[in-house]
Amino acid sequence: MKMKKKLLSLAIVAAMAPGFAAAADISGFGDINYTITDDATAKVAGKSPTEGKFGANAEIDLSASPANGVTARVDVDLSLAGNGTIGANNSQGANNSGAIEQAFFAWSAAEGVTVIGGVFNDPIGAEAEDVPDRTFMSHGVVYNILDQQTSLAGDNVAGLAVAGAVGPVTLTGAVLNDLQGINEENSMALLANYSPIKGLELELGMVTQASSSKNPNSAEDVTNFNVIYSPEQVAGLTVGLDYLTAGKIVDSAYELFASYDIGYGFGVAARHENVSWAAAGDQDSKRTTLNVSYQVASNLKATLESAKGNAANPMTGVTGIGKDNVTTLNLLAKF
Repeated sequence: MKMKKKLLSLAIVAAMAPGFAAAADISGFGDINYTITDDATAKVAGKSPTEGKFGANAEIDLSASPANGVTARVDVDLSLAGNGTIGANNSQGANNSGAIEQAFFAWSAAEGVTVIGGVFNDPIGAEAEDVPDRTFMSHGVVYNILDQQTSLAGDNVAGLAVAGAVGPVTLTGAVLNDLQGINEENSMALLANYSPIKGLELELGMVTQASSSKNPNSAEDVTNFNVIYSPEQVAGLTVGLDYLTAGKIVDSAYELFASYDIGYGFGVAARHENVSWAAAGDQDSKRTTLNVSYQVASNLKATLESAKGNAANPMTGVTGIGKDNVTTLNLLAKF
C-alpha cells in the first residue's frame, strides 16, 4: 500500500528515462465516495448534510516528451459540487468545478540534475495529493496544515526547482511564489532525501514564509521530517512517521501510520495524528483513522475508512480534524 509518491521524484525519473511520458500519455482516475456517517459536520435542522450522500472527483493527466530530456505534464481535476448535493440554485451541478492541478516541465539539464518549473505538488511532506498515490482516503493533518498555508488548491506551489544527487543524498532546492500569495518576498524550499538501506526512506525539508499582518493564520517557516520503512523481512508491511513544526500557530504536528497487505487483494491500515498548538493552554487535537481495502480488479479498489477526532481546538480548517466519527466508503477506478 503506497504512502509516498511525490512529484519531484517522479519528475526526475520522467526526465531521465526516455519514452517514460510517451508510455503514459493519458491517464487518470475516478474517485467515488459514499458518506456512511458524519458527526463532524454541523447539522442542518438536526440532520447531517453529508450522510447518505455520494460524491465524485476525477482527474485526467496528460504528459508528453516532445524533446529529448524534457517532459511536460498537465493534470486536470474535476469535482462534483459539495458531497453529491445539488447546487445553490437547485440546479444539478451548479457548483461543479474543474481546475488545473499541475502544469509543469521537467528537464534533464545534466547528468543527475533535473530542473522542474511551473505549478506542481508541494514537495514538502510525506503524503501525496492524489487518492491513487495514498493509503488513506482522507488527508492527514500534516498535509492539511501545509495545504492551509498555500494559496493554490491541493497544496500546490508555483516556481522553479532543481534536484540532483550529491553522493547518496538527493537534494532539491526551489524558489517559489510566496505560499499564501500575499508577500512580494519569495518562499524558498530545501529538501534532502536519503535511503540508507533498502526499504527505508528519510526526508528532511523546510520552506520559508514571511510573516504578514494580512494573514494571521500564517505559520511562517515550516520544517518537516518524515520516514517511511517497508522492511524486507515482513512483506507487505509499511510503517512511517510524518512530523512538522512551524514558526507560528502550530507548535508541532505528527502522524504515525502503518499499513499491511494481507494478500488476496485485502489490505489494512491505521493512522494516529496529533497537533500541539503554539498558544498556551490550547488542548491538543487528535484523530485516529482505520481503513480496510480490497483490490476488486487491477484498476478498481474499494476502501472502507473510519476516523474519530476530538476537535479539541476550533481550528478544524487548519487541521481537518473534526469531532466524533466520520465513516466513508470509497471506490477508486483508474485508467
